[in-house]
Amino acid sequence: MTAGGMARTRLALSPVAEVTVWLWLLVLGRRHPLFGDVGPVARSVLCHRDVALVASTLSRGYAPDLLTPAPTLGRALSVLDDQLDKISGAAQEAIAEQVGHIACYSGQVATTVRDAVDAGTFGRRAANGLRVFWRHVLADGWGSLQDSMEADLAGRTRTMADHGLSALLGSLHPDIRWTGESLRIALGGHEENVTLGTRELVLSPSVLNWPNVALQVCGKDSAVINYPATGLVANRRRDPGVLARLYGDTRAGLLADLDRACSTAELSVRHDIAPSTVSYHLRVLHQAGLVIRRREGHYVLYQRNPS
Repeated sequence: MTAGGMARTRLALSPVAEVTVWLWLLVLGRRHPLFGDVGPVARSVLCHRDVALVASTLSRGYAPDLLTPAPTLGRALSVLDDQLDKISGAAQEAIAEQVGHIACYSGQVATTVRDAVDAGTFGRRAANGLRVFWRHVLADGWGSLQDSMEADLAGRTRTMADHGLSALLGSLHPDIRWTGESLRIALGGHEENVTLGTRELVLSPSVLNWPNVALQVCGKDSAVINYPATGLVANRRRDPGVLARLYGDTRAGLLADLDRACSTAELSVRHDIAPSTVSYHLRVLHQAGLVIRRREGHYVLYQRNPS
């Protein structure tokens, strides 16, 4: 790390990294060590053609960097929009190069991915797939995730203010070690030396990639370290419901209220939620197989799936 690179080191949330890692866990069939299973809603959304397109690029050892561009400064949801715009507008050369790397890890590139690259639509469709996955799977519980990441950022900022950048770099994770002139990051058997130069270094806390470290060093203008946010285990011990609310209180409340068949209008009044919002959440729960529905006269009634 040069003096120029250290001077451009900053902290930022990366919403699209959280979306990608949750989809990655789904693709690999893994459980999160704190949140557990990715859930039936996530599996149902995998049927969307653009979500499936992104999923086809994720393998055990590789994900294209273009799916997780460096986050900008700003409020989390505006950052998500900016990151998705960058994915949509990614250069065709960069897309082709990174998609080509997939074969080195998984042995082949899915036909749907090759066709999208050849048609010049991969960037736009990948951005849409991540947006759809976020909206259906993570949006309703995003507040809890964001609170955890922002709490981590506040603590890291205090560390840097009180003790300097070297103390901050040395506190990120046991696998990240600051030597006084370089960062040594242990991520497995691969060994590589990278000069940061004048590129910025973005340090981004992650909840859904906890307790792992992820690293991007090939970007032209920046390098990104996603480190695990602190306090998650303590929060879980203090309130087991905090992490269970990953999918949001709204859907959980509606699902708990559906032991008997109810209409959208009835649920809207009981939960003080707009009918359109109730309809949206019921549609997601129905697609995931968590609720069943039937028509009675002019009304559609929803009920929790007994199976």
